[in-house]
Amino acid sequence: MAKEKSITELKDEKKQLHTRSSEIISKAKGEKRMFSPEEQEELAGNQARMAEIDLEISEREAENRQRGKAHTQVREKFSLRRALLNLADGKEQEDPEAGVIERATELHSKTVSLESTSSRSIIVPVSYEKRAAFTAATEAATGVLIDDEQMEMLLPIQSALVLSRAGARVMTGLTGNIYWPKFSGANVFWENENDEAKDGAGAFTKGDTFKPIRLTSYVDISKQLLIQENQSVDAYIGSAISTAIAQKLESTAFSKDAASAPTPGGMFSTLDSKIKGEMTWAQIVAMETNTDVQNALFGNLAYIMHPALIGKAKTKVKDSSGAGGFIFTGNGDGQLNGYRAFRTNNIPKEIGDGSDEYGIAFGNWADYFLGQWGGIEMLVDPYTQALKGTIRLVVNSYWNMGFIRKESFTIASMK
Repeated sequence: MAKEKSITELKDEKKQLHTRSSEIISKAKGEKRMFSPEEQEELAGNQARMAEIDLEISEREAENRQRGKAHTQVREKFSLRRALLNLADGKEQEDPEAGVIERATELHSKTVSLESTSSRSIIVPVSYEKRAAFTAATEAATGVLIDDEQMEMLLPIQSALVLSRAGARVMTGLTGNIYWPKFSGANVFWENENDEAKDGAGAFTKGDTFKPIRLTSYVDISKQLLIQENQSVDAYIGSAISTAIAQKLESTAFSKDAASAPTPGGMFSTLDSKIKGEMTWAQIVAMETNTDVQNALFGNLAYIMHPALIGKAKTKVKDSSGAGGFIFTGNGDGQLNGYRAFRTNNIPKEIGDGSDEYGIAFGNWADYFLGQWGGIEMLVDPYTQALKGTIRLVVNSYWNMGFIRKESFTIASMK
């Protein structure tokens, strides 16, 4: 027997029928013609079904009013804290958690083999989707049944990434290998009036292919904390997991180590040969110029550097007279050379010719890719830290990163 549709689903269906009918009408109008027999039949069917939906919604709302407030129902939201506690205690997951975990596992299985998945682990998604037909504040008083469906959870990984704040291309929930094709551009020629035109087609080349690589980390969480029925605890746990993942991702992305399987290569493995040594205004401007001559001075332009260089730039004047002011302006992240400037301790130090310099990068960060595949596996280990009253949460996820267009960046070192 087919499952009865909720009011939300009925309204969604009506909206889709209305959109489809509008498309048929617009197409016929644009082509200045009458409706075809097939179009007439579809429009009539859509009209009849929308009338049925209106009647069904009215009947459903009348039933809800008769039931009164006592029957108003709000689905409970997914709780990462509750899911982990159930896993630690060996209990069956409740409906809100079970539904999210099931959907995340389906997505995860499209990319990653689940053969090694432990009975003490769950798969959760990174992406987020929420649908609510009515809000409790405006509808509960009327006795209308509330549809509040929390479909997926969100780990605040992006908010913990300086790469994300700078504008890097962060993509989650990927299911296959990914690459960006490069186009050489169309060719245009001057020709005599009656000469045959040359082929001006540009060429497409396949860029670097990014495949999922396993990233593992762990965080220790108090068992006492897990049993707290508090939304802020959920937020804390999600933040702790996100920070652990984000720190590892960025320490790898900004690493001075070349790629070595399975670890992706760091962007500071190769430094600009000319921009190095003492920080000067001329060198800061040279980083911008390098990007400009590569026709890449557009998009999410920003500097990212070690905090030690921020401190240096705040006290370094642009010229000997000091009239030009300091290299770094503003508070917080501030600006450098008119562009946003971000800091992170994940930028390497002890690099350069004398191994006494700090990393600094400038470019269009939309041309740097950070991707996450499938869901995130969380394995609860209640034994390793049992004497301390904590649970060890081992996190397995799949990522890759790298330049989409290397010429959009200048990677250098200064002191």
